[in-house]
Amino acid sequence: MPRPQGSLIELMSGIVAPTADLIWGAVGSSEGPQGPVETRPTTDKEWAELRQKVMLLIEAANLLAIPDRHVLLPGQKLTNPAGPGDLTPEQAEARIKAEWPAFLAFAQTLQNAALATLKSVDARDLDAFSEAGGAIDEACEQCHKRFWYPDAPTPP
Repeated sequence: MPRPQGSLIELMSGIVAPTADLIWGAVGSSEGPQGPVETRPTTDKEWAELRQKVMLLIEAANLLAIPDRHVLLPGQKLTNPAGPGDLTPEQAEARIKAEWPAFLAFAQTLQNAALATLKSVDARDLDAFSEAGGAIDEACEQCHKRFWYPDAPTPP
């Protein structure tokens, strides 16, 4: 039976968030010194690297679903200060335990969004990729609103 070794914070900050950021940054446009710069995979190698990142996110969702993972391990501290409306790690862990089926559903939603992203990468469909990336963002945000910052002020 799998036994979690890392904390939820380590999993999120070390795998989920940076991998999602790389996926979201794989396609887009930015302003360069000589005008707009389009970013997107164009070579077989770039598509293969993007596929590996998406697979990592898919599998990270499985890691989220391992029961009894602590939000922080004994002696660990948050590296970023809590924001307005954030739960403490202890409160978040208690909420996850009390609402475990909901937490699992959020992990599955994340995985489903990442699977749709994988399908778009395999098809090299940038429109579907952008849509699926939005679904990943929404899956993350909904879980965070429930288990990390449920009392955060709503932006104006």
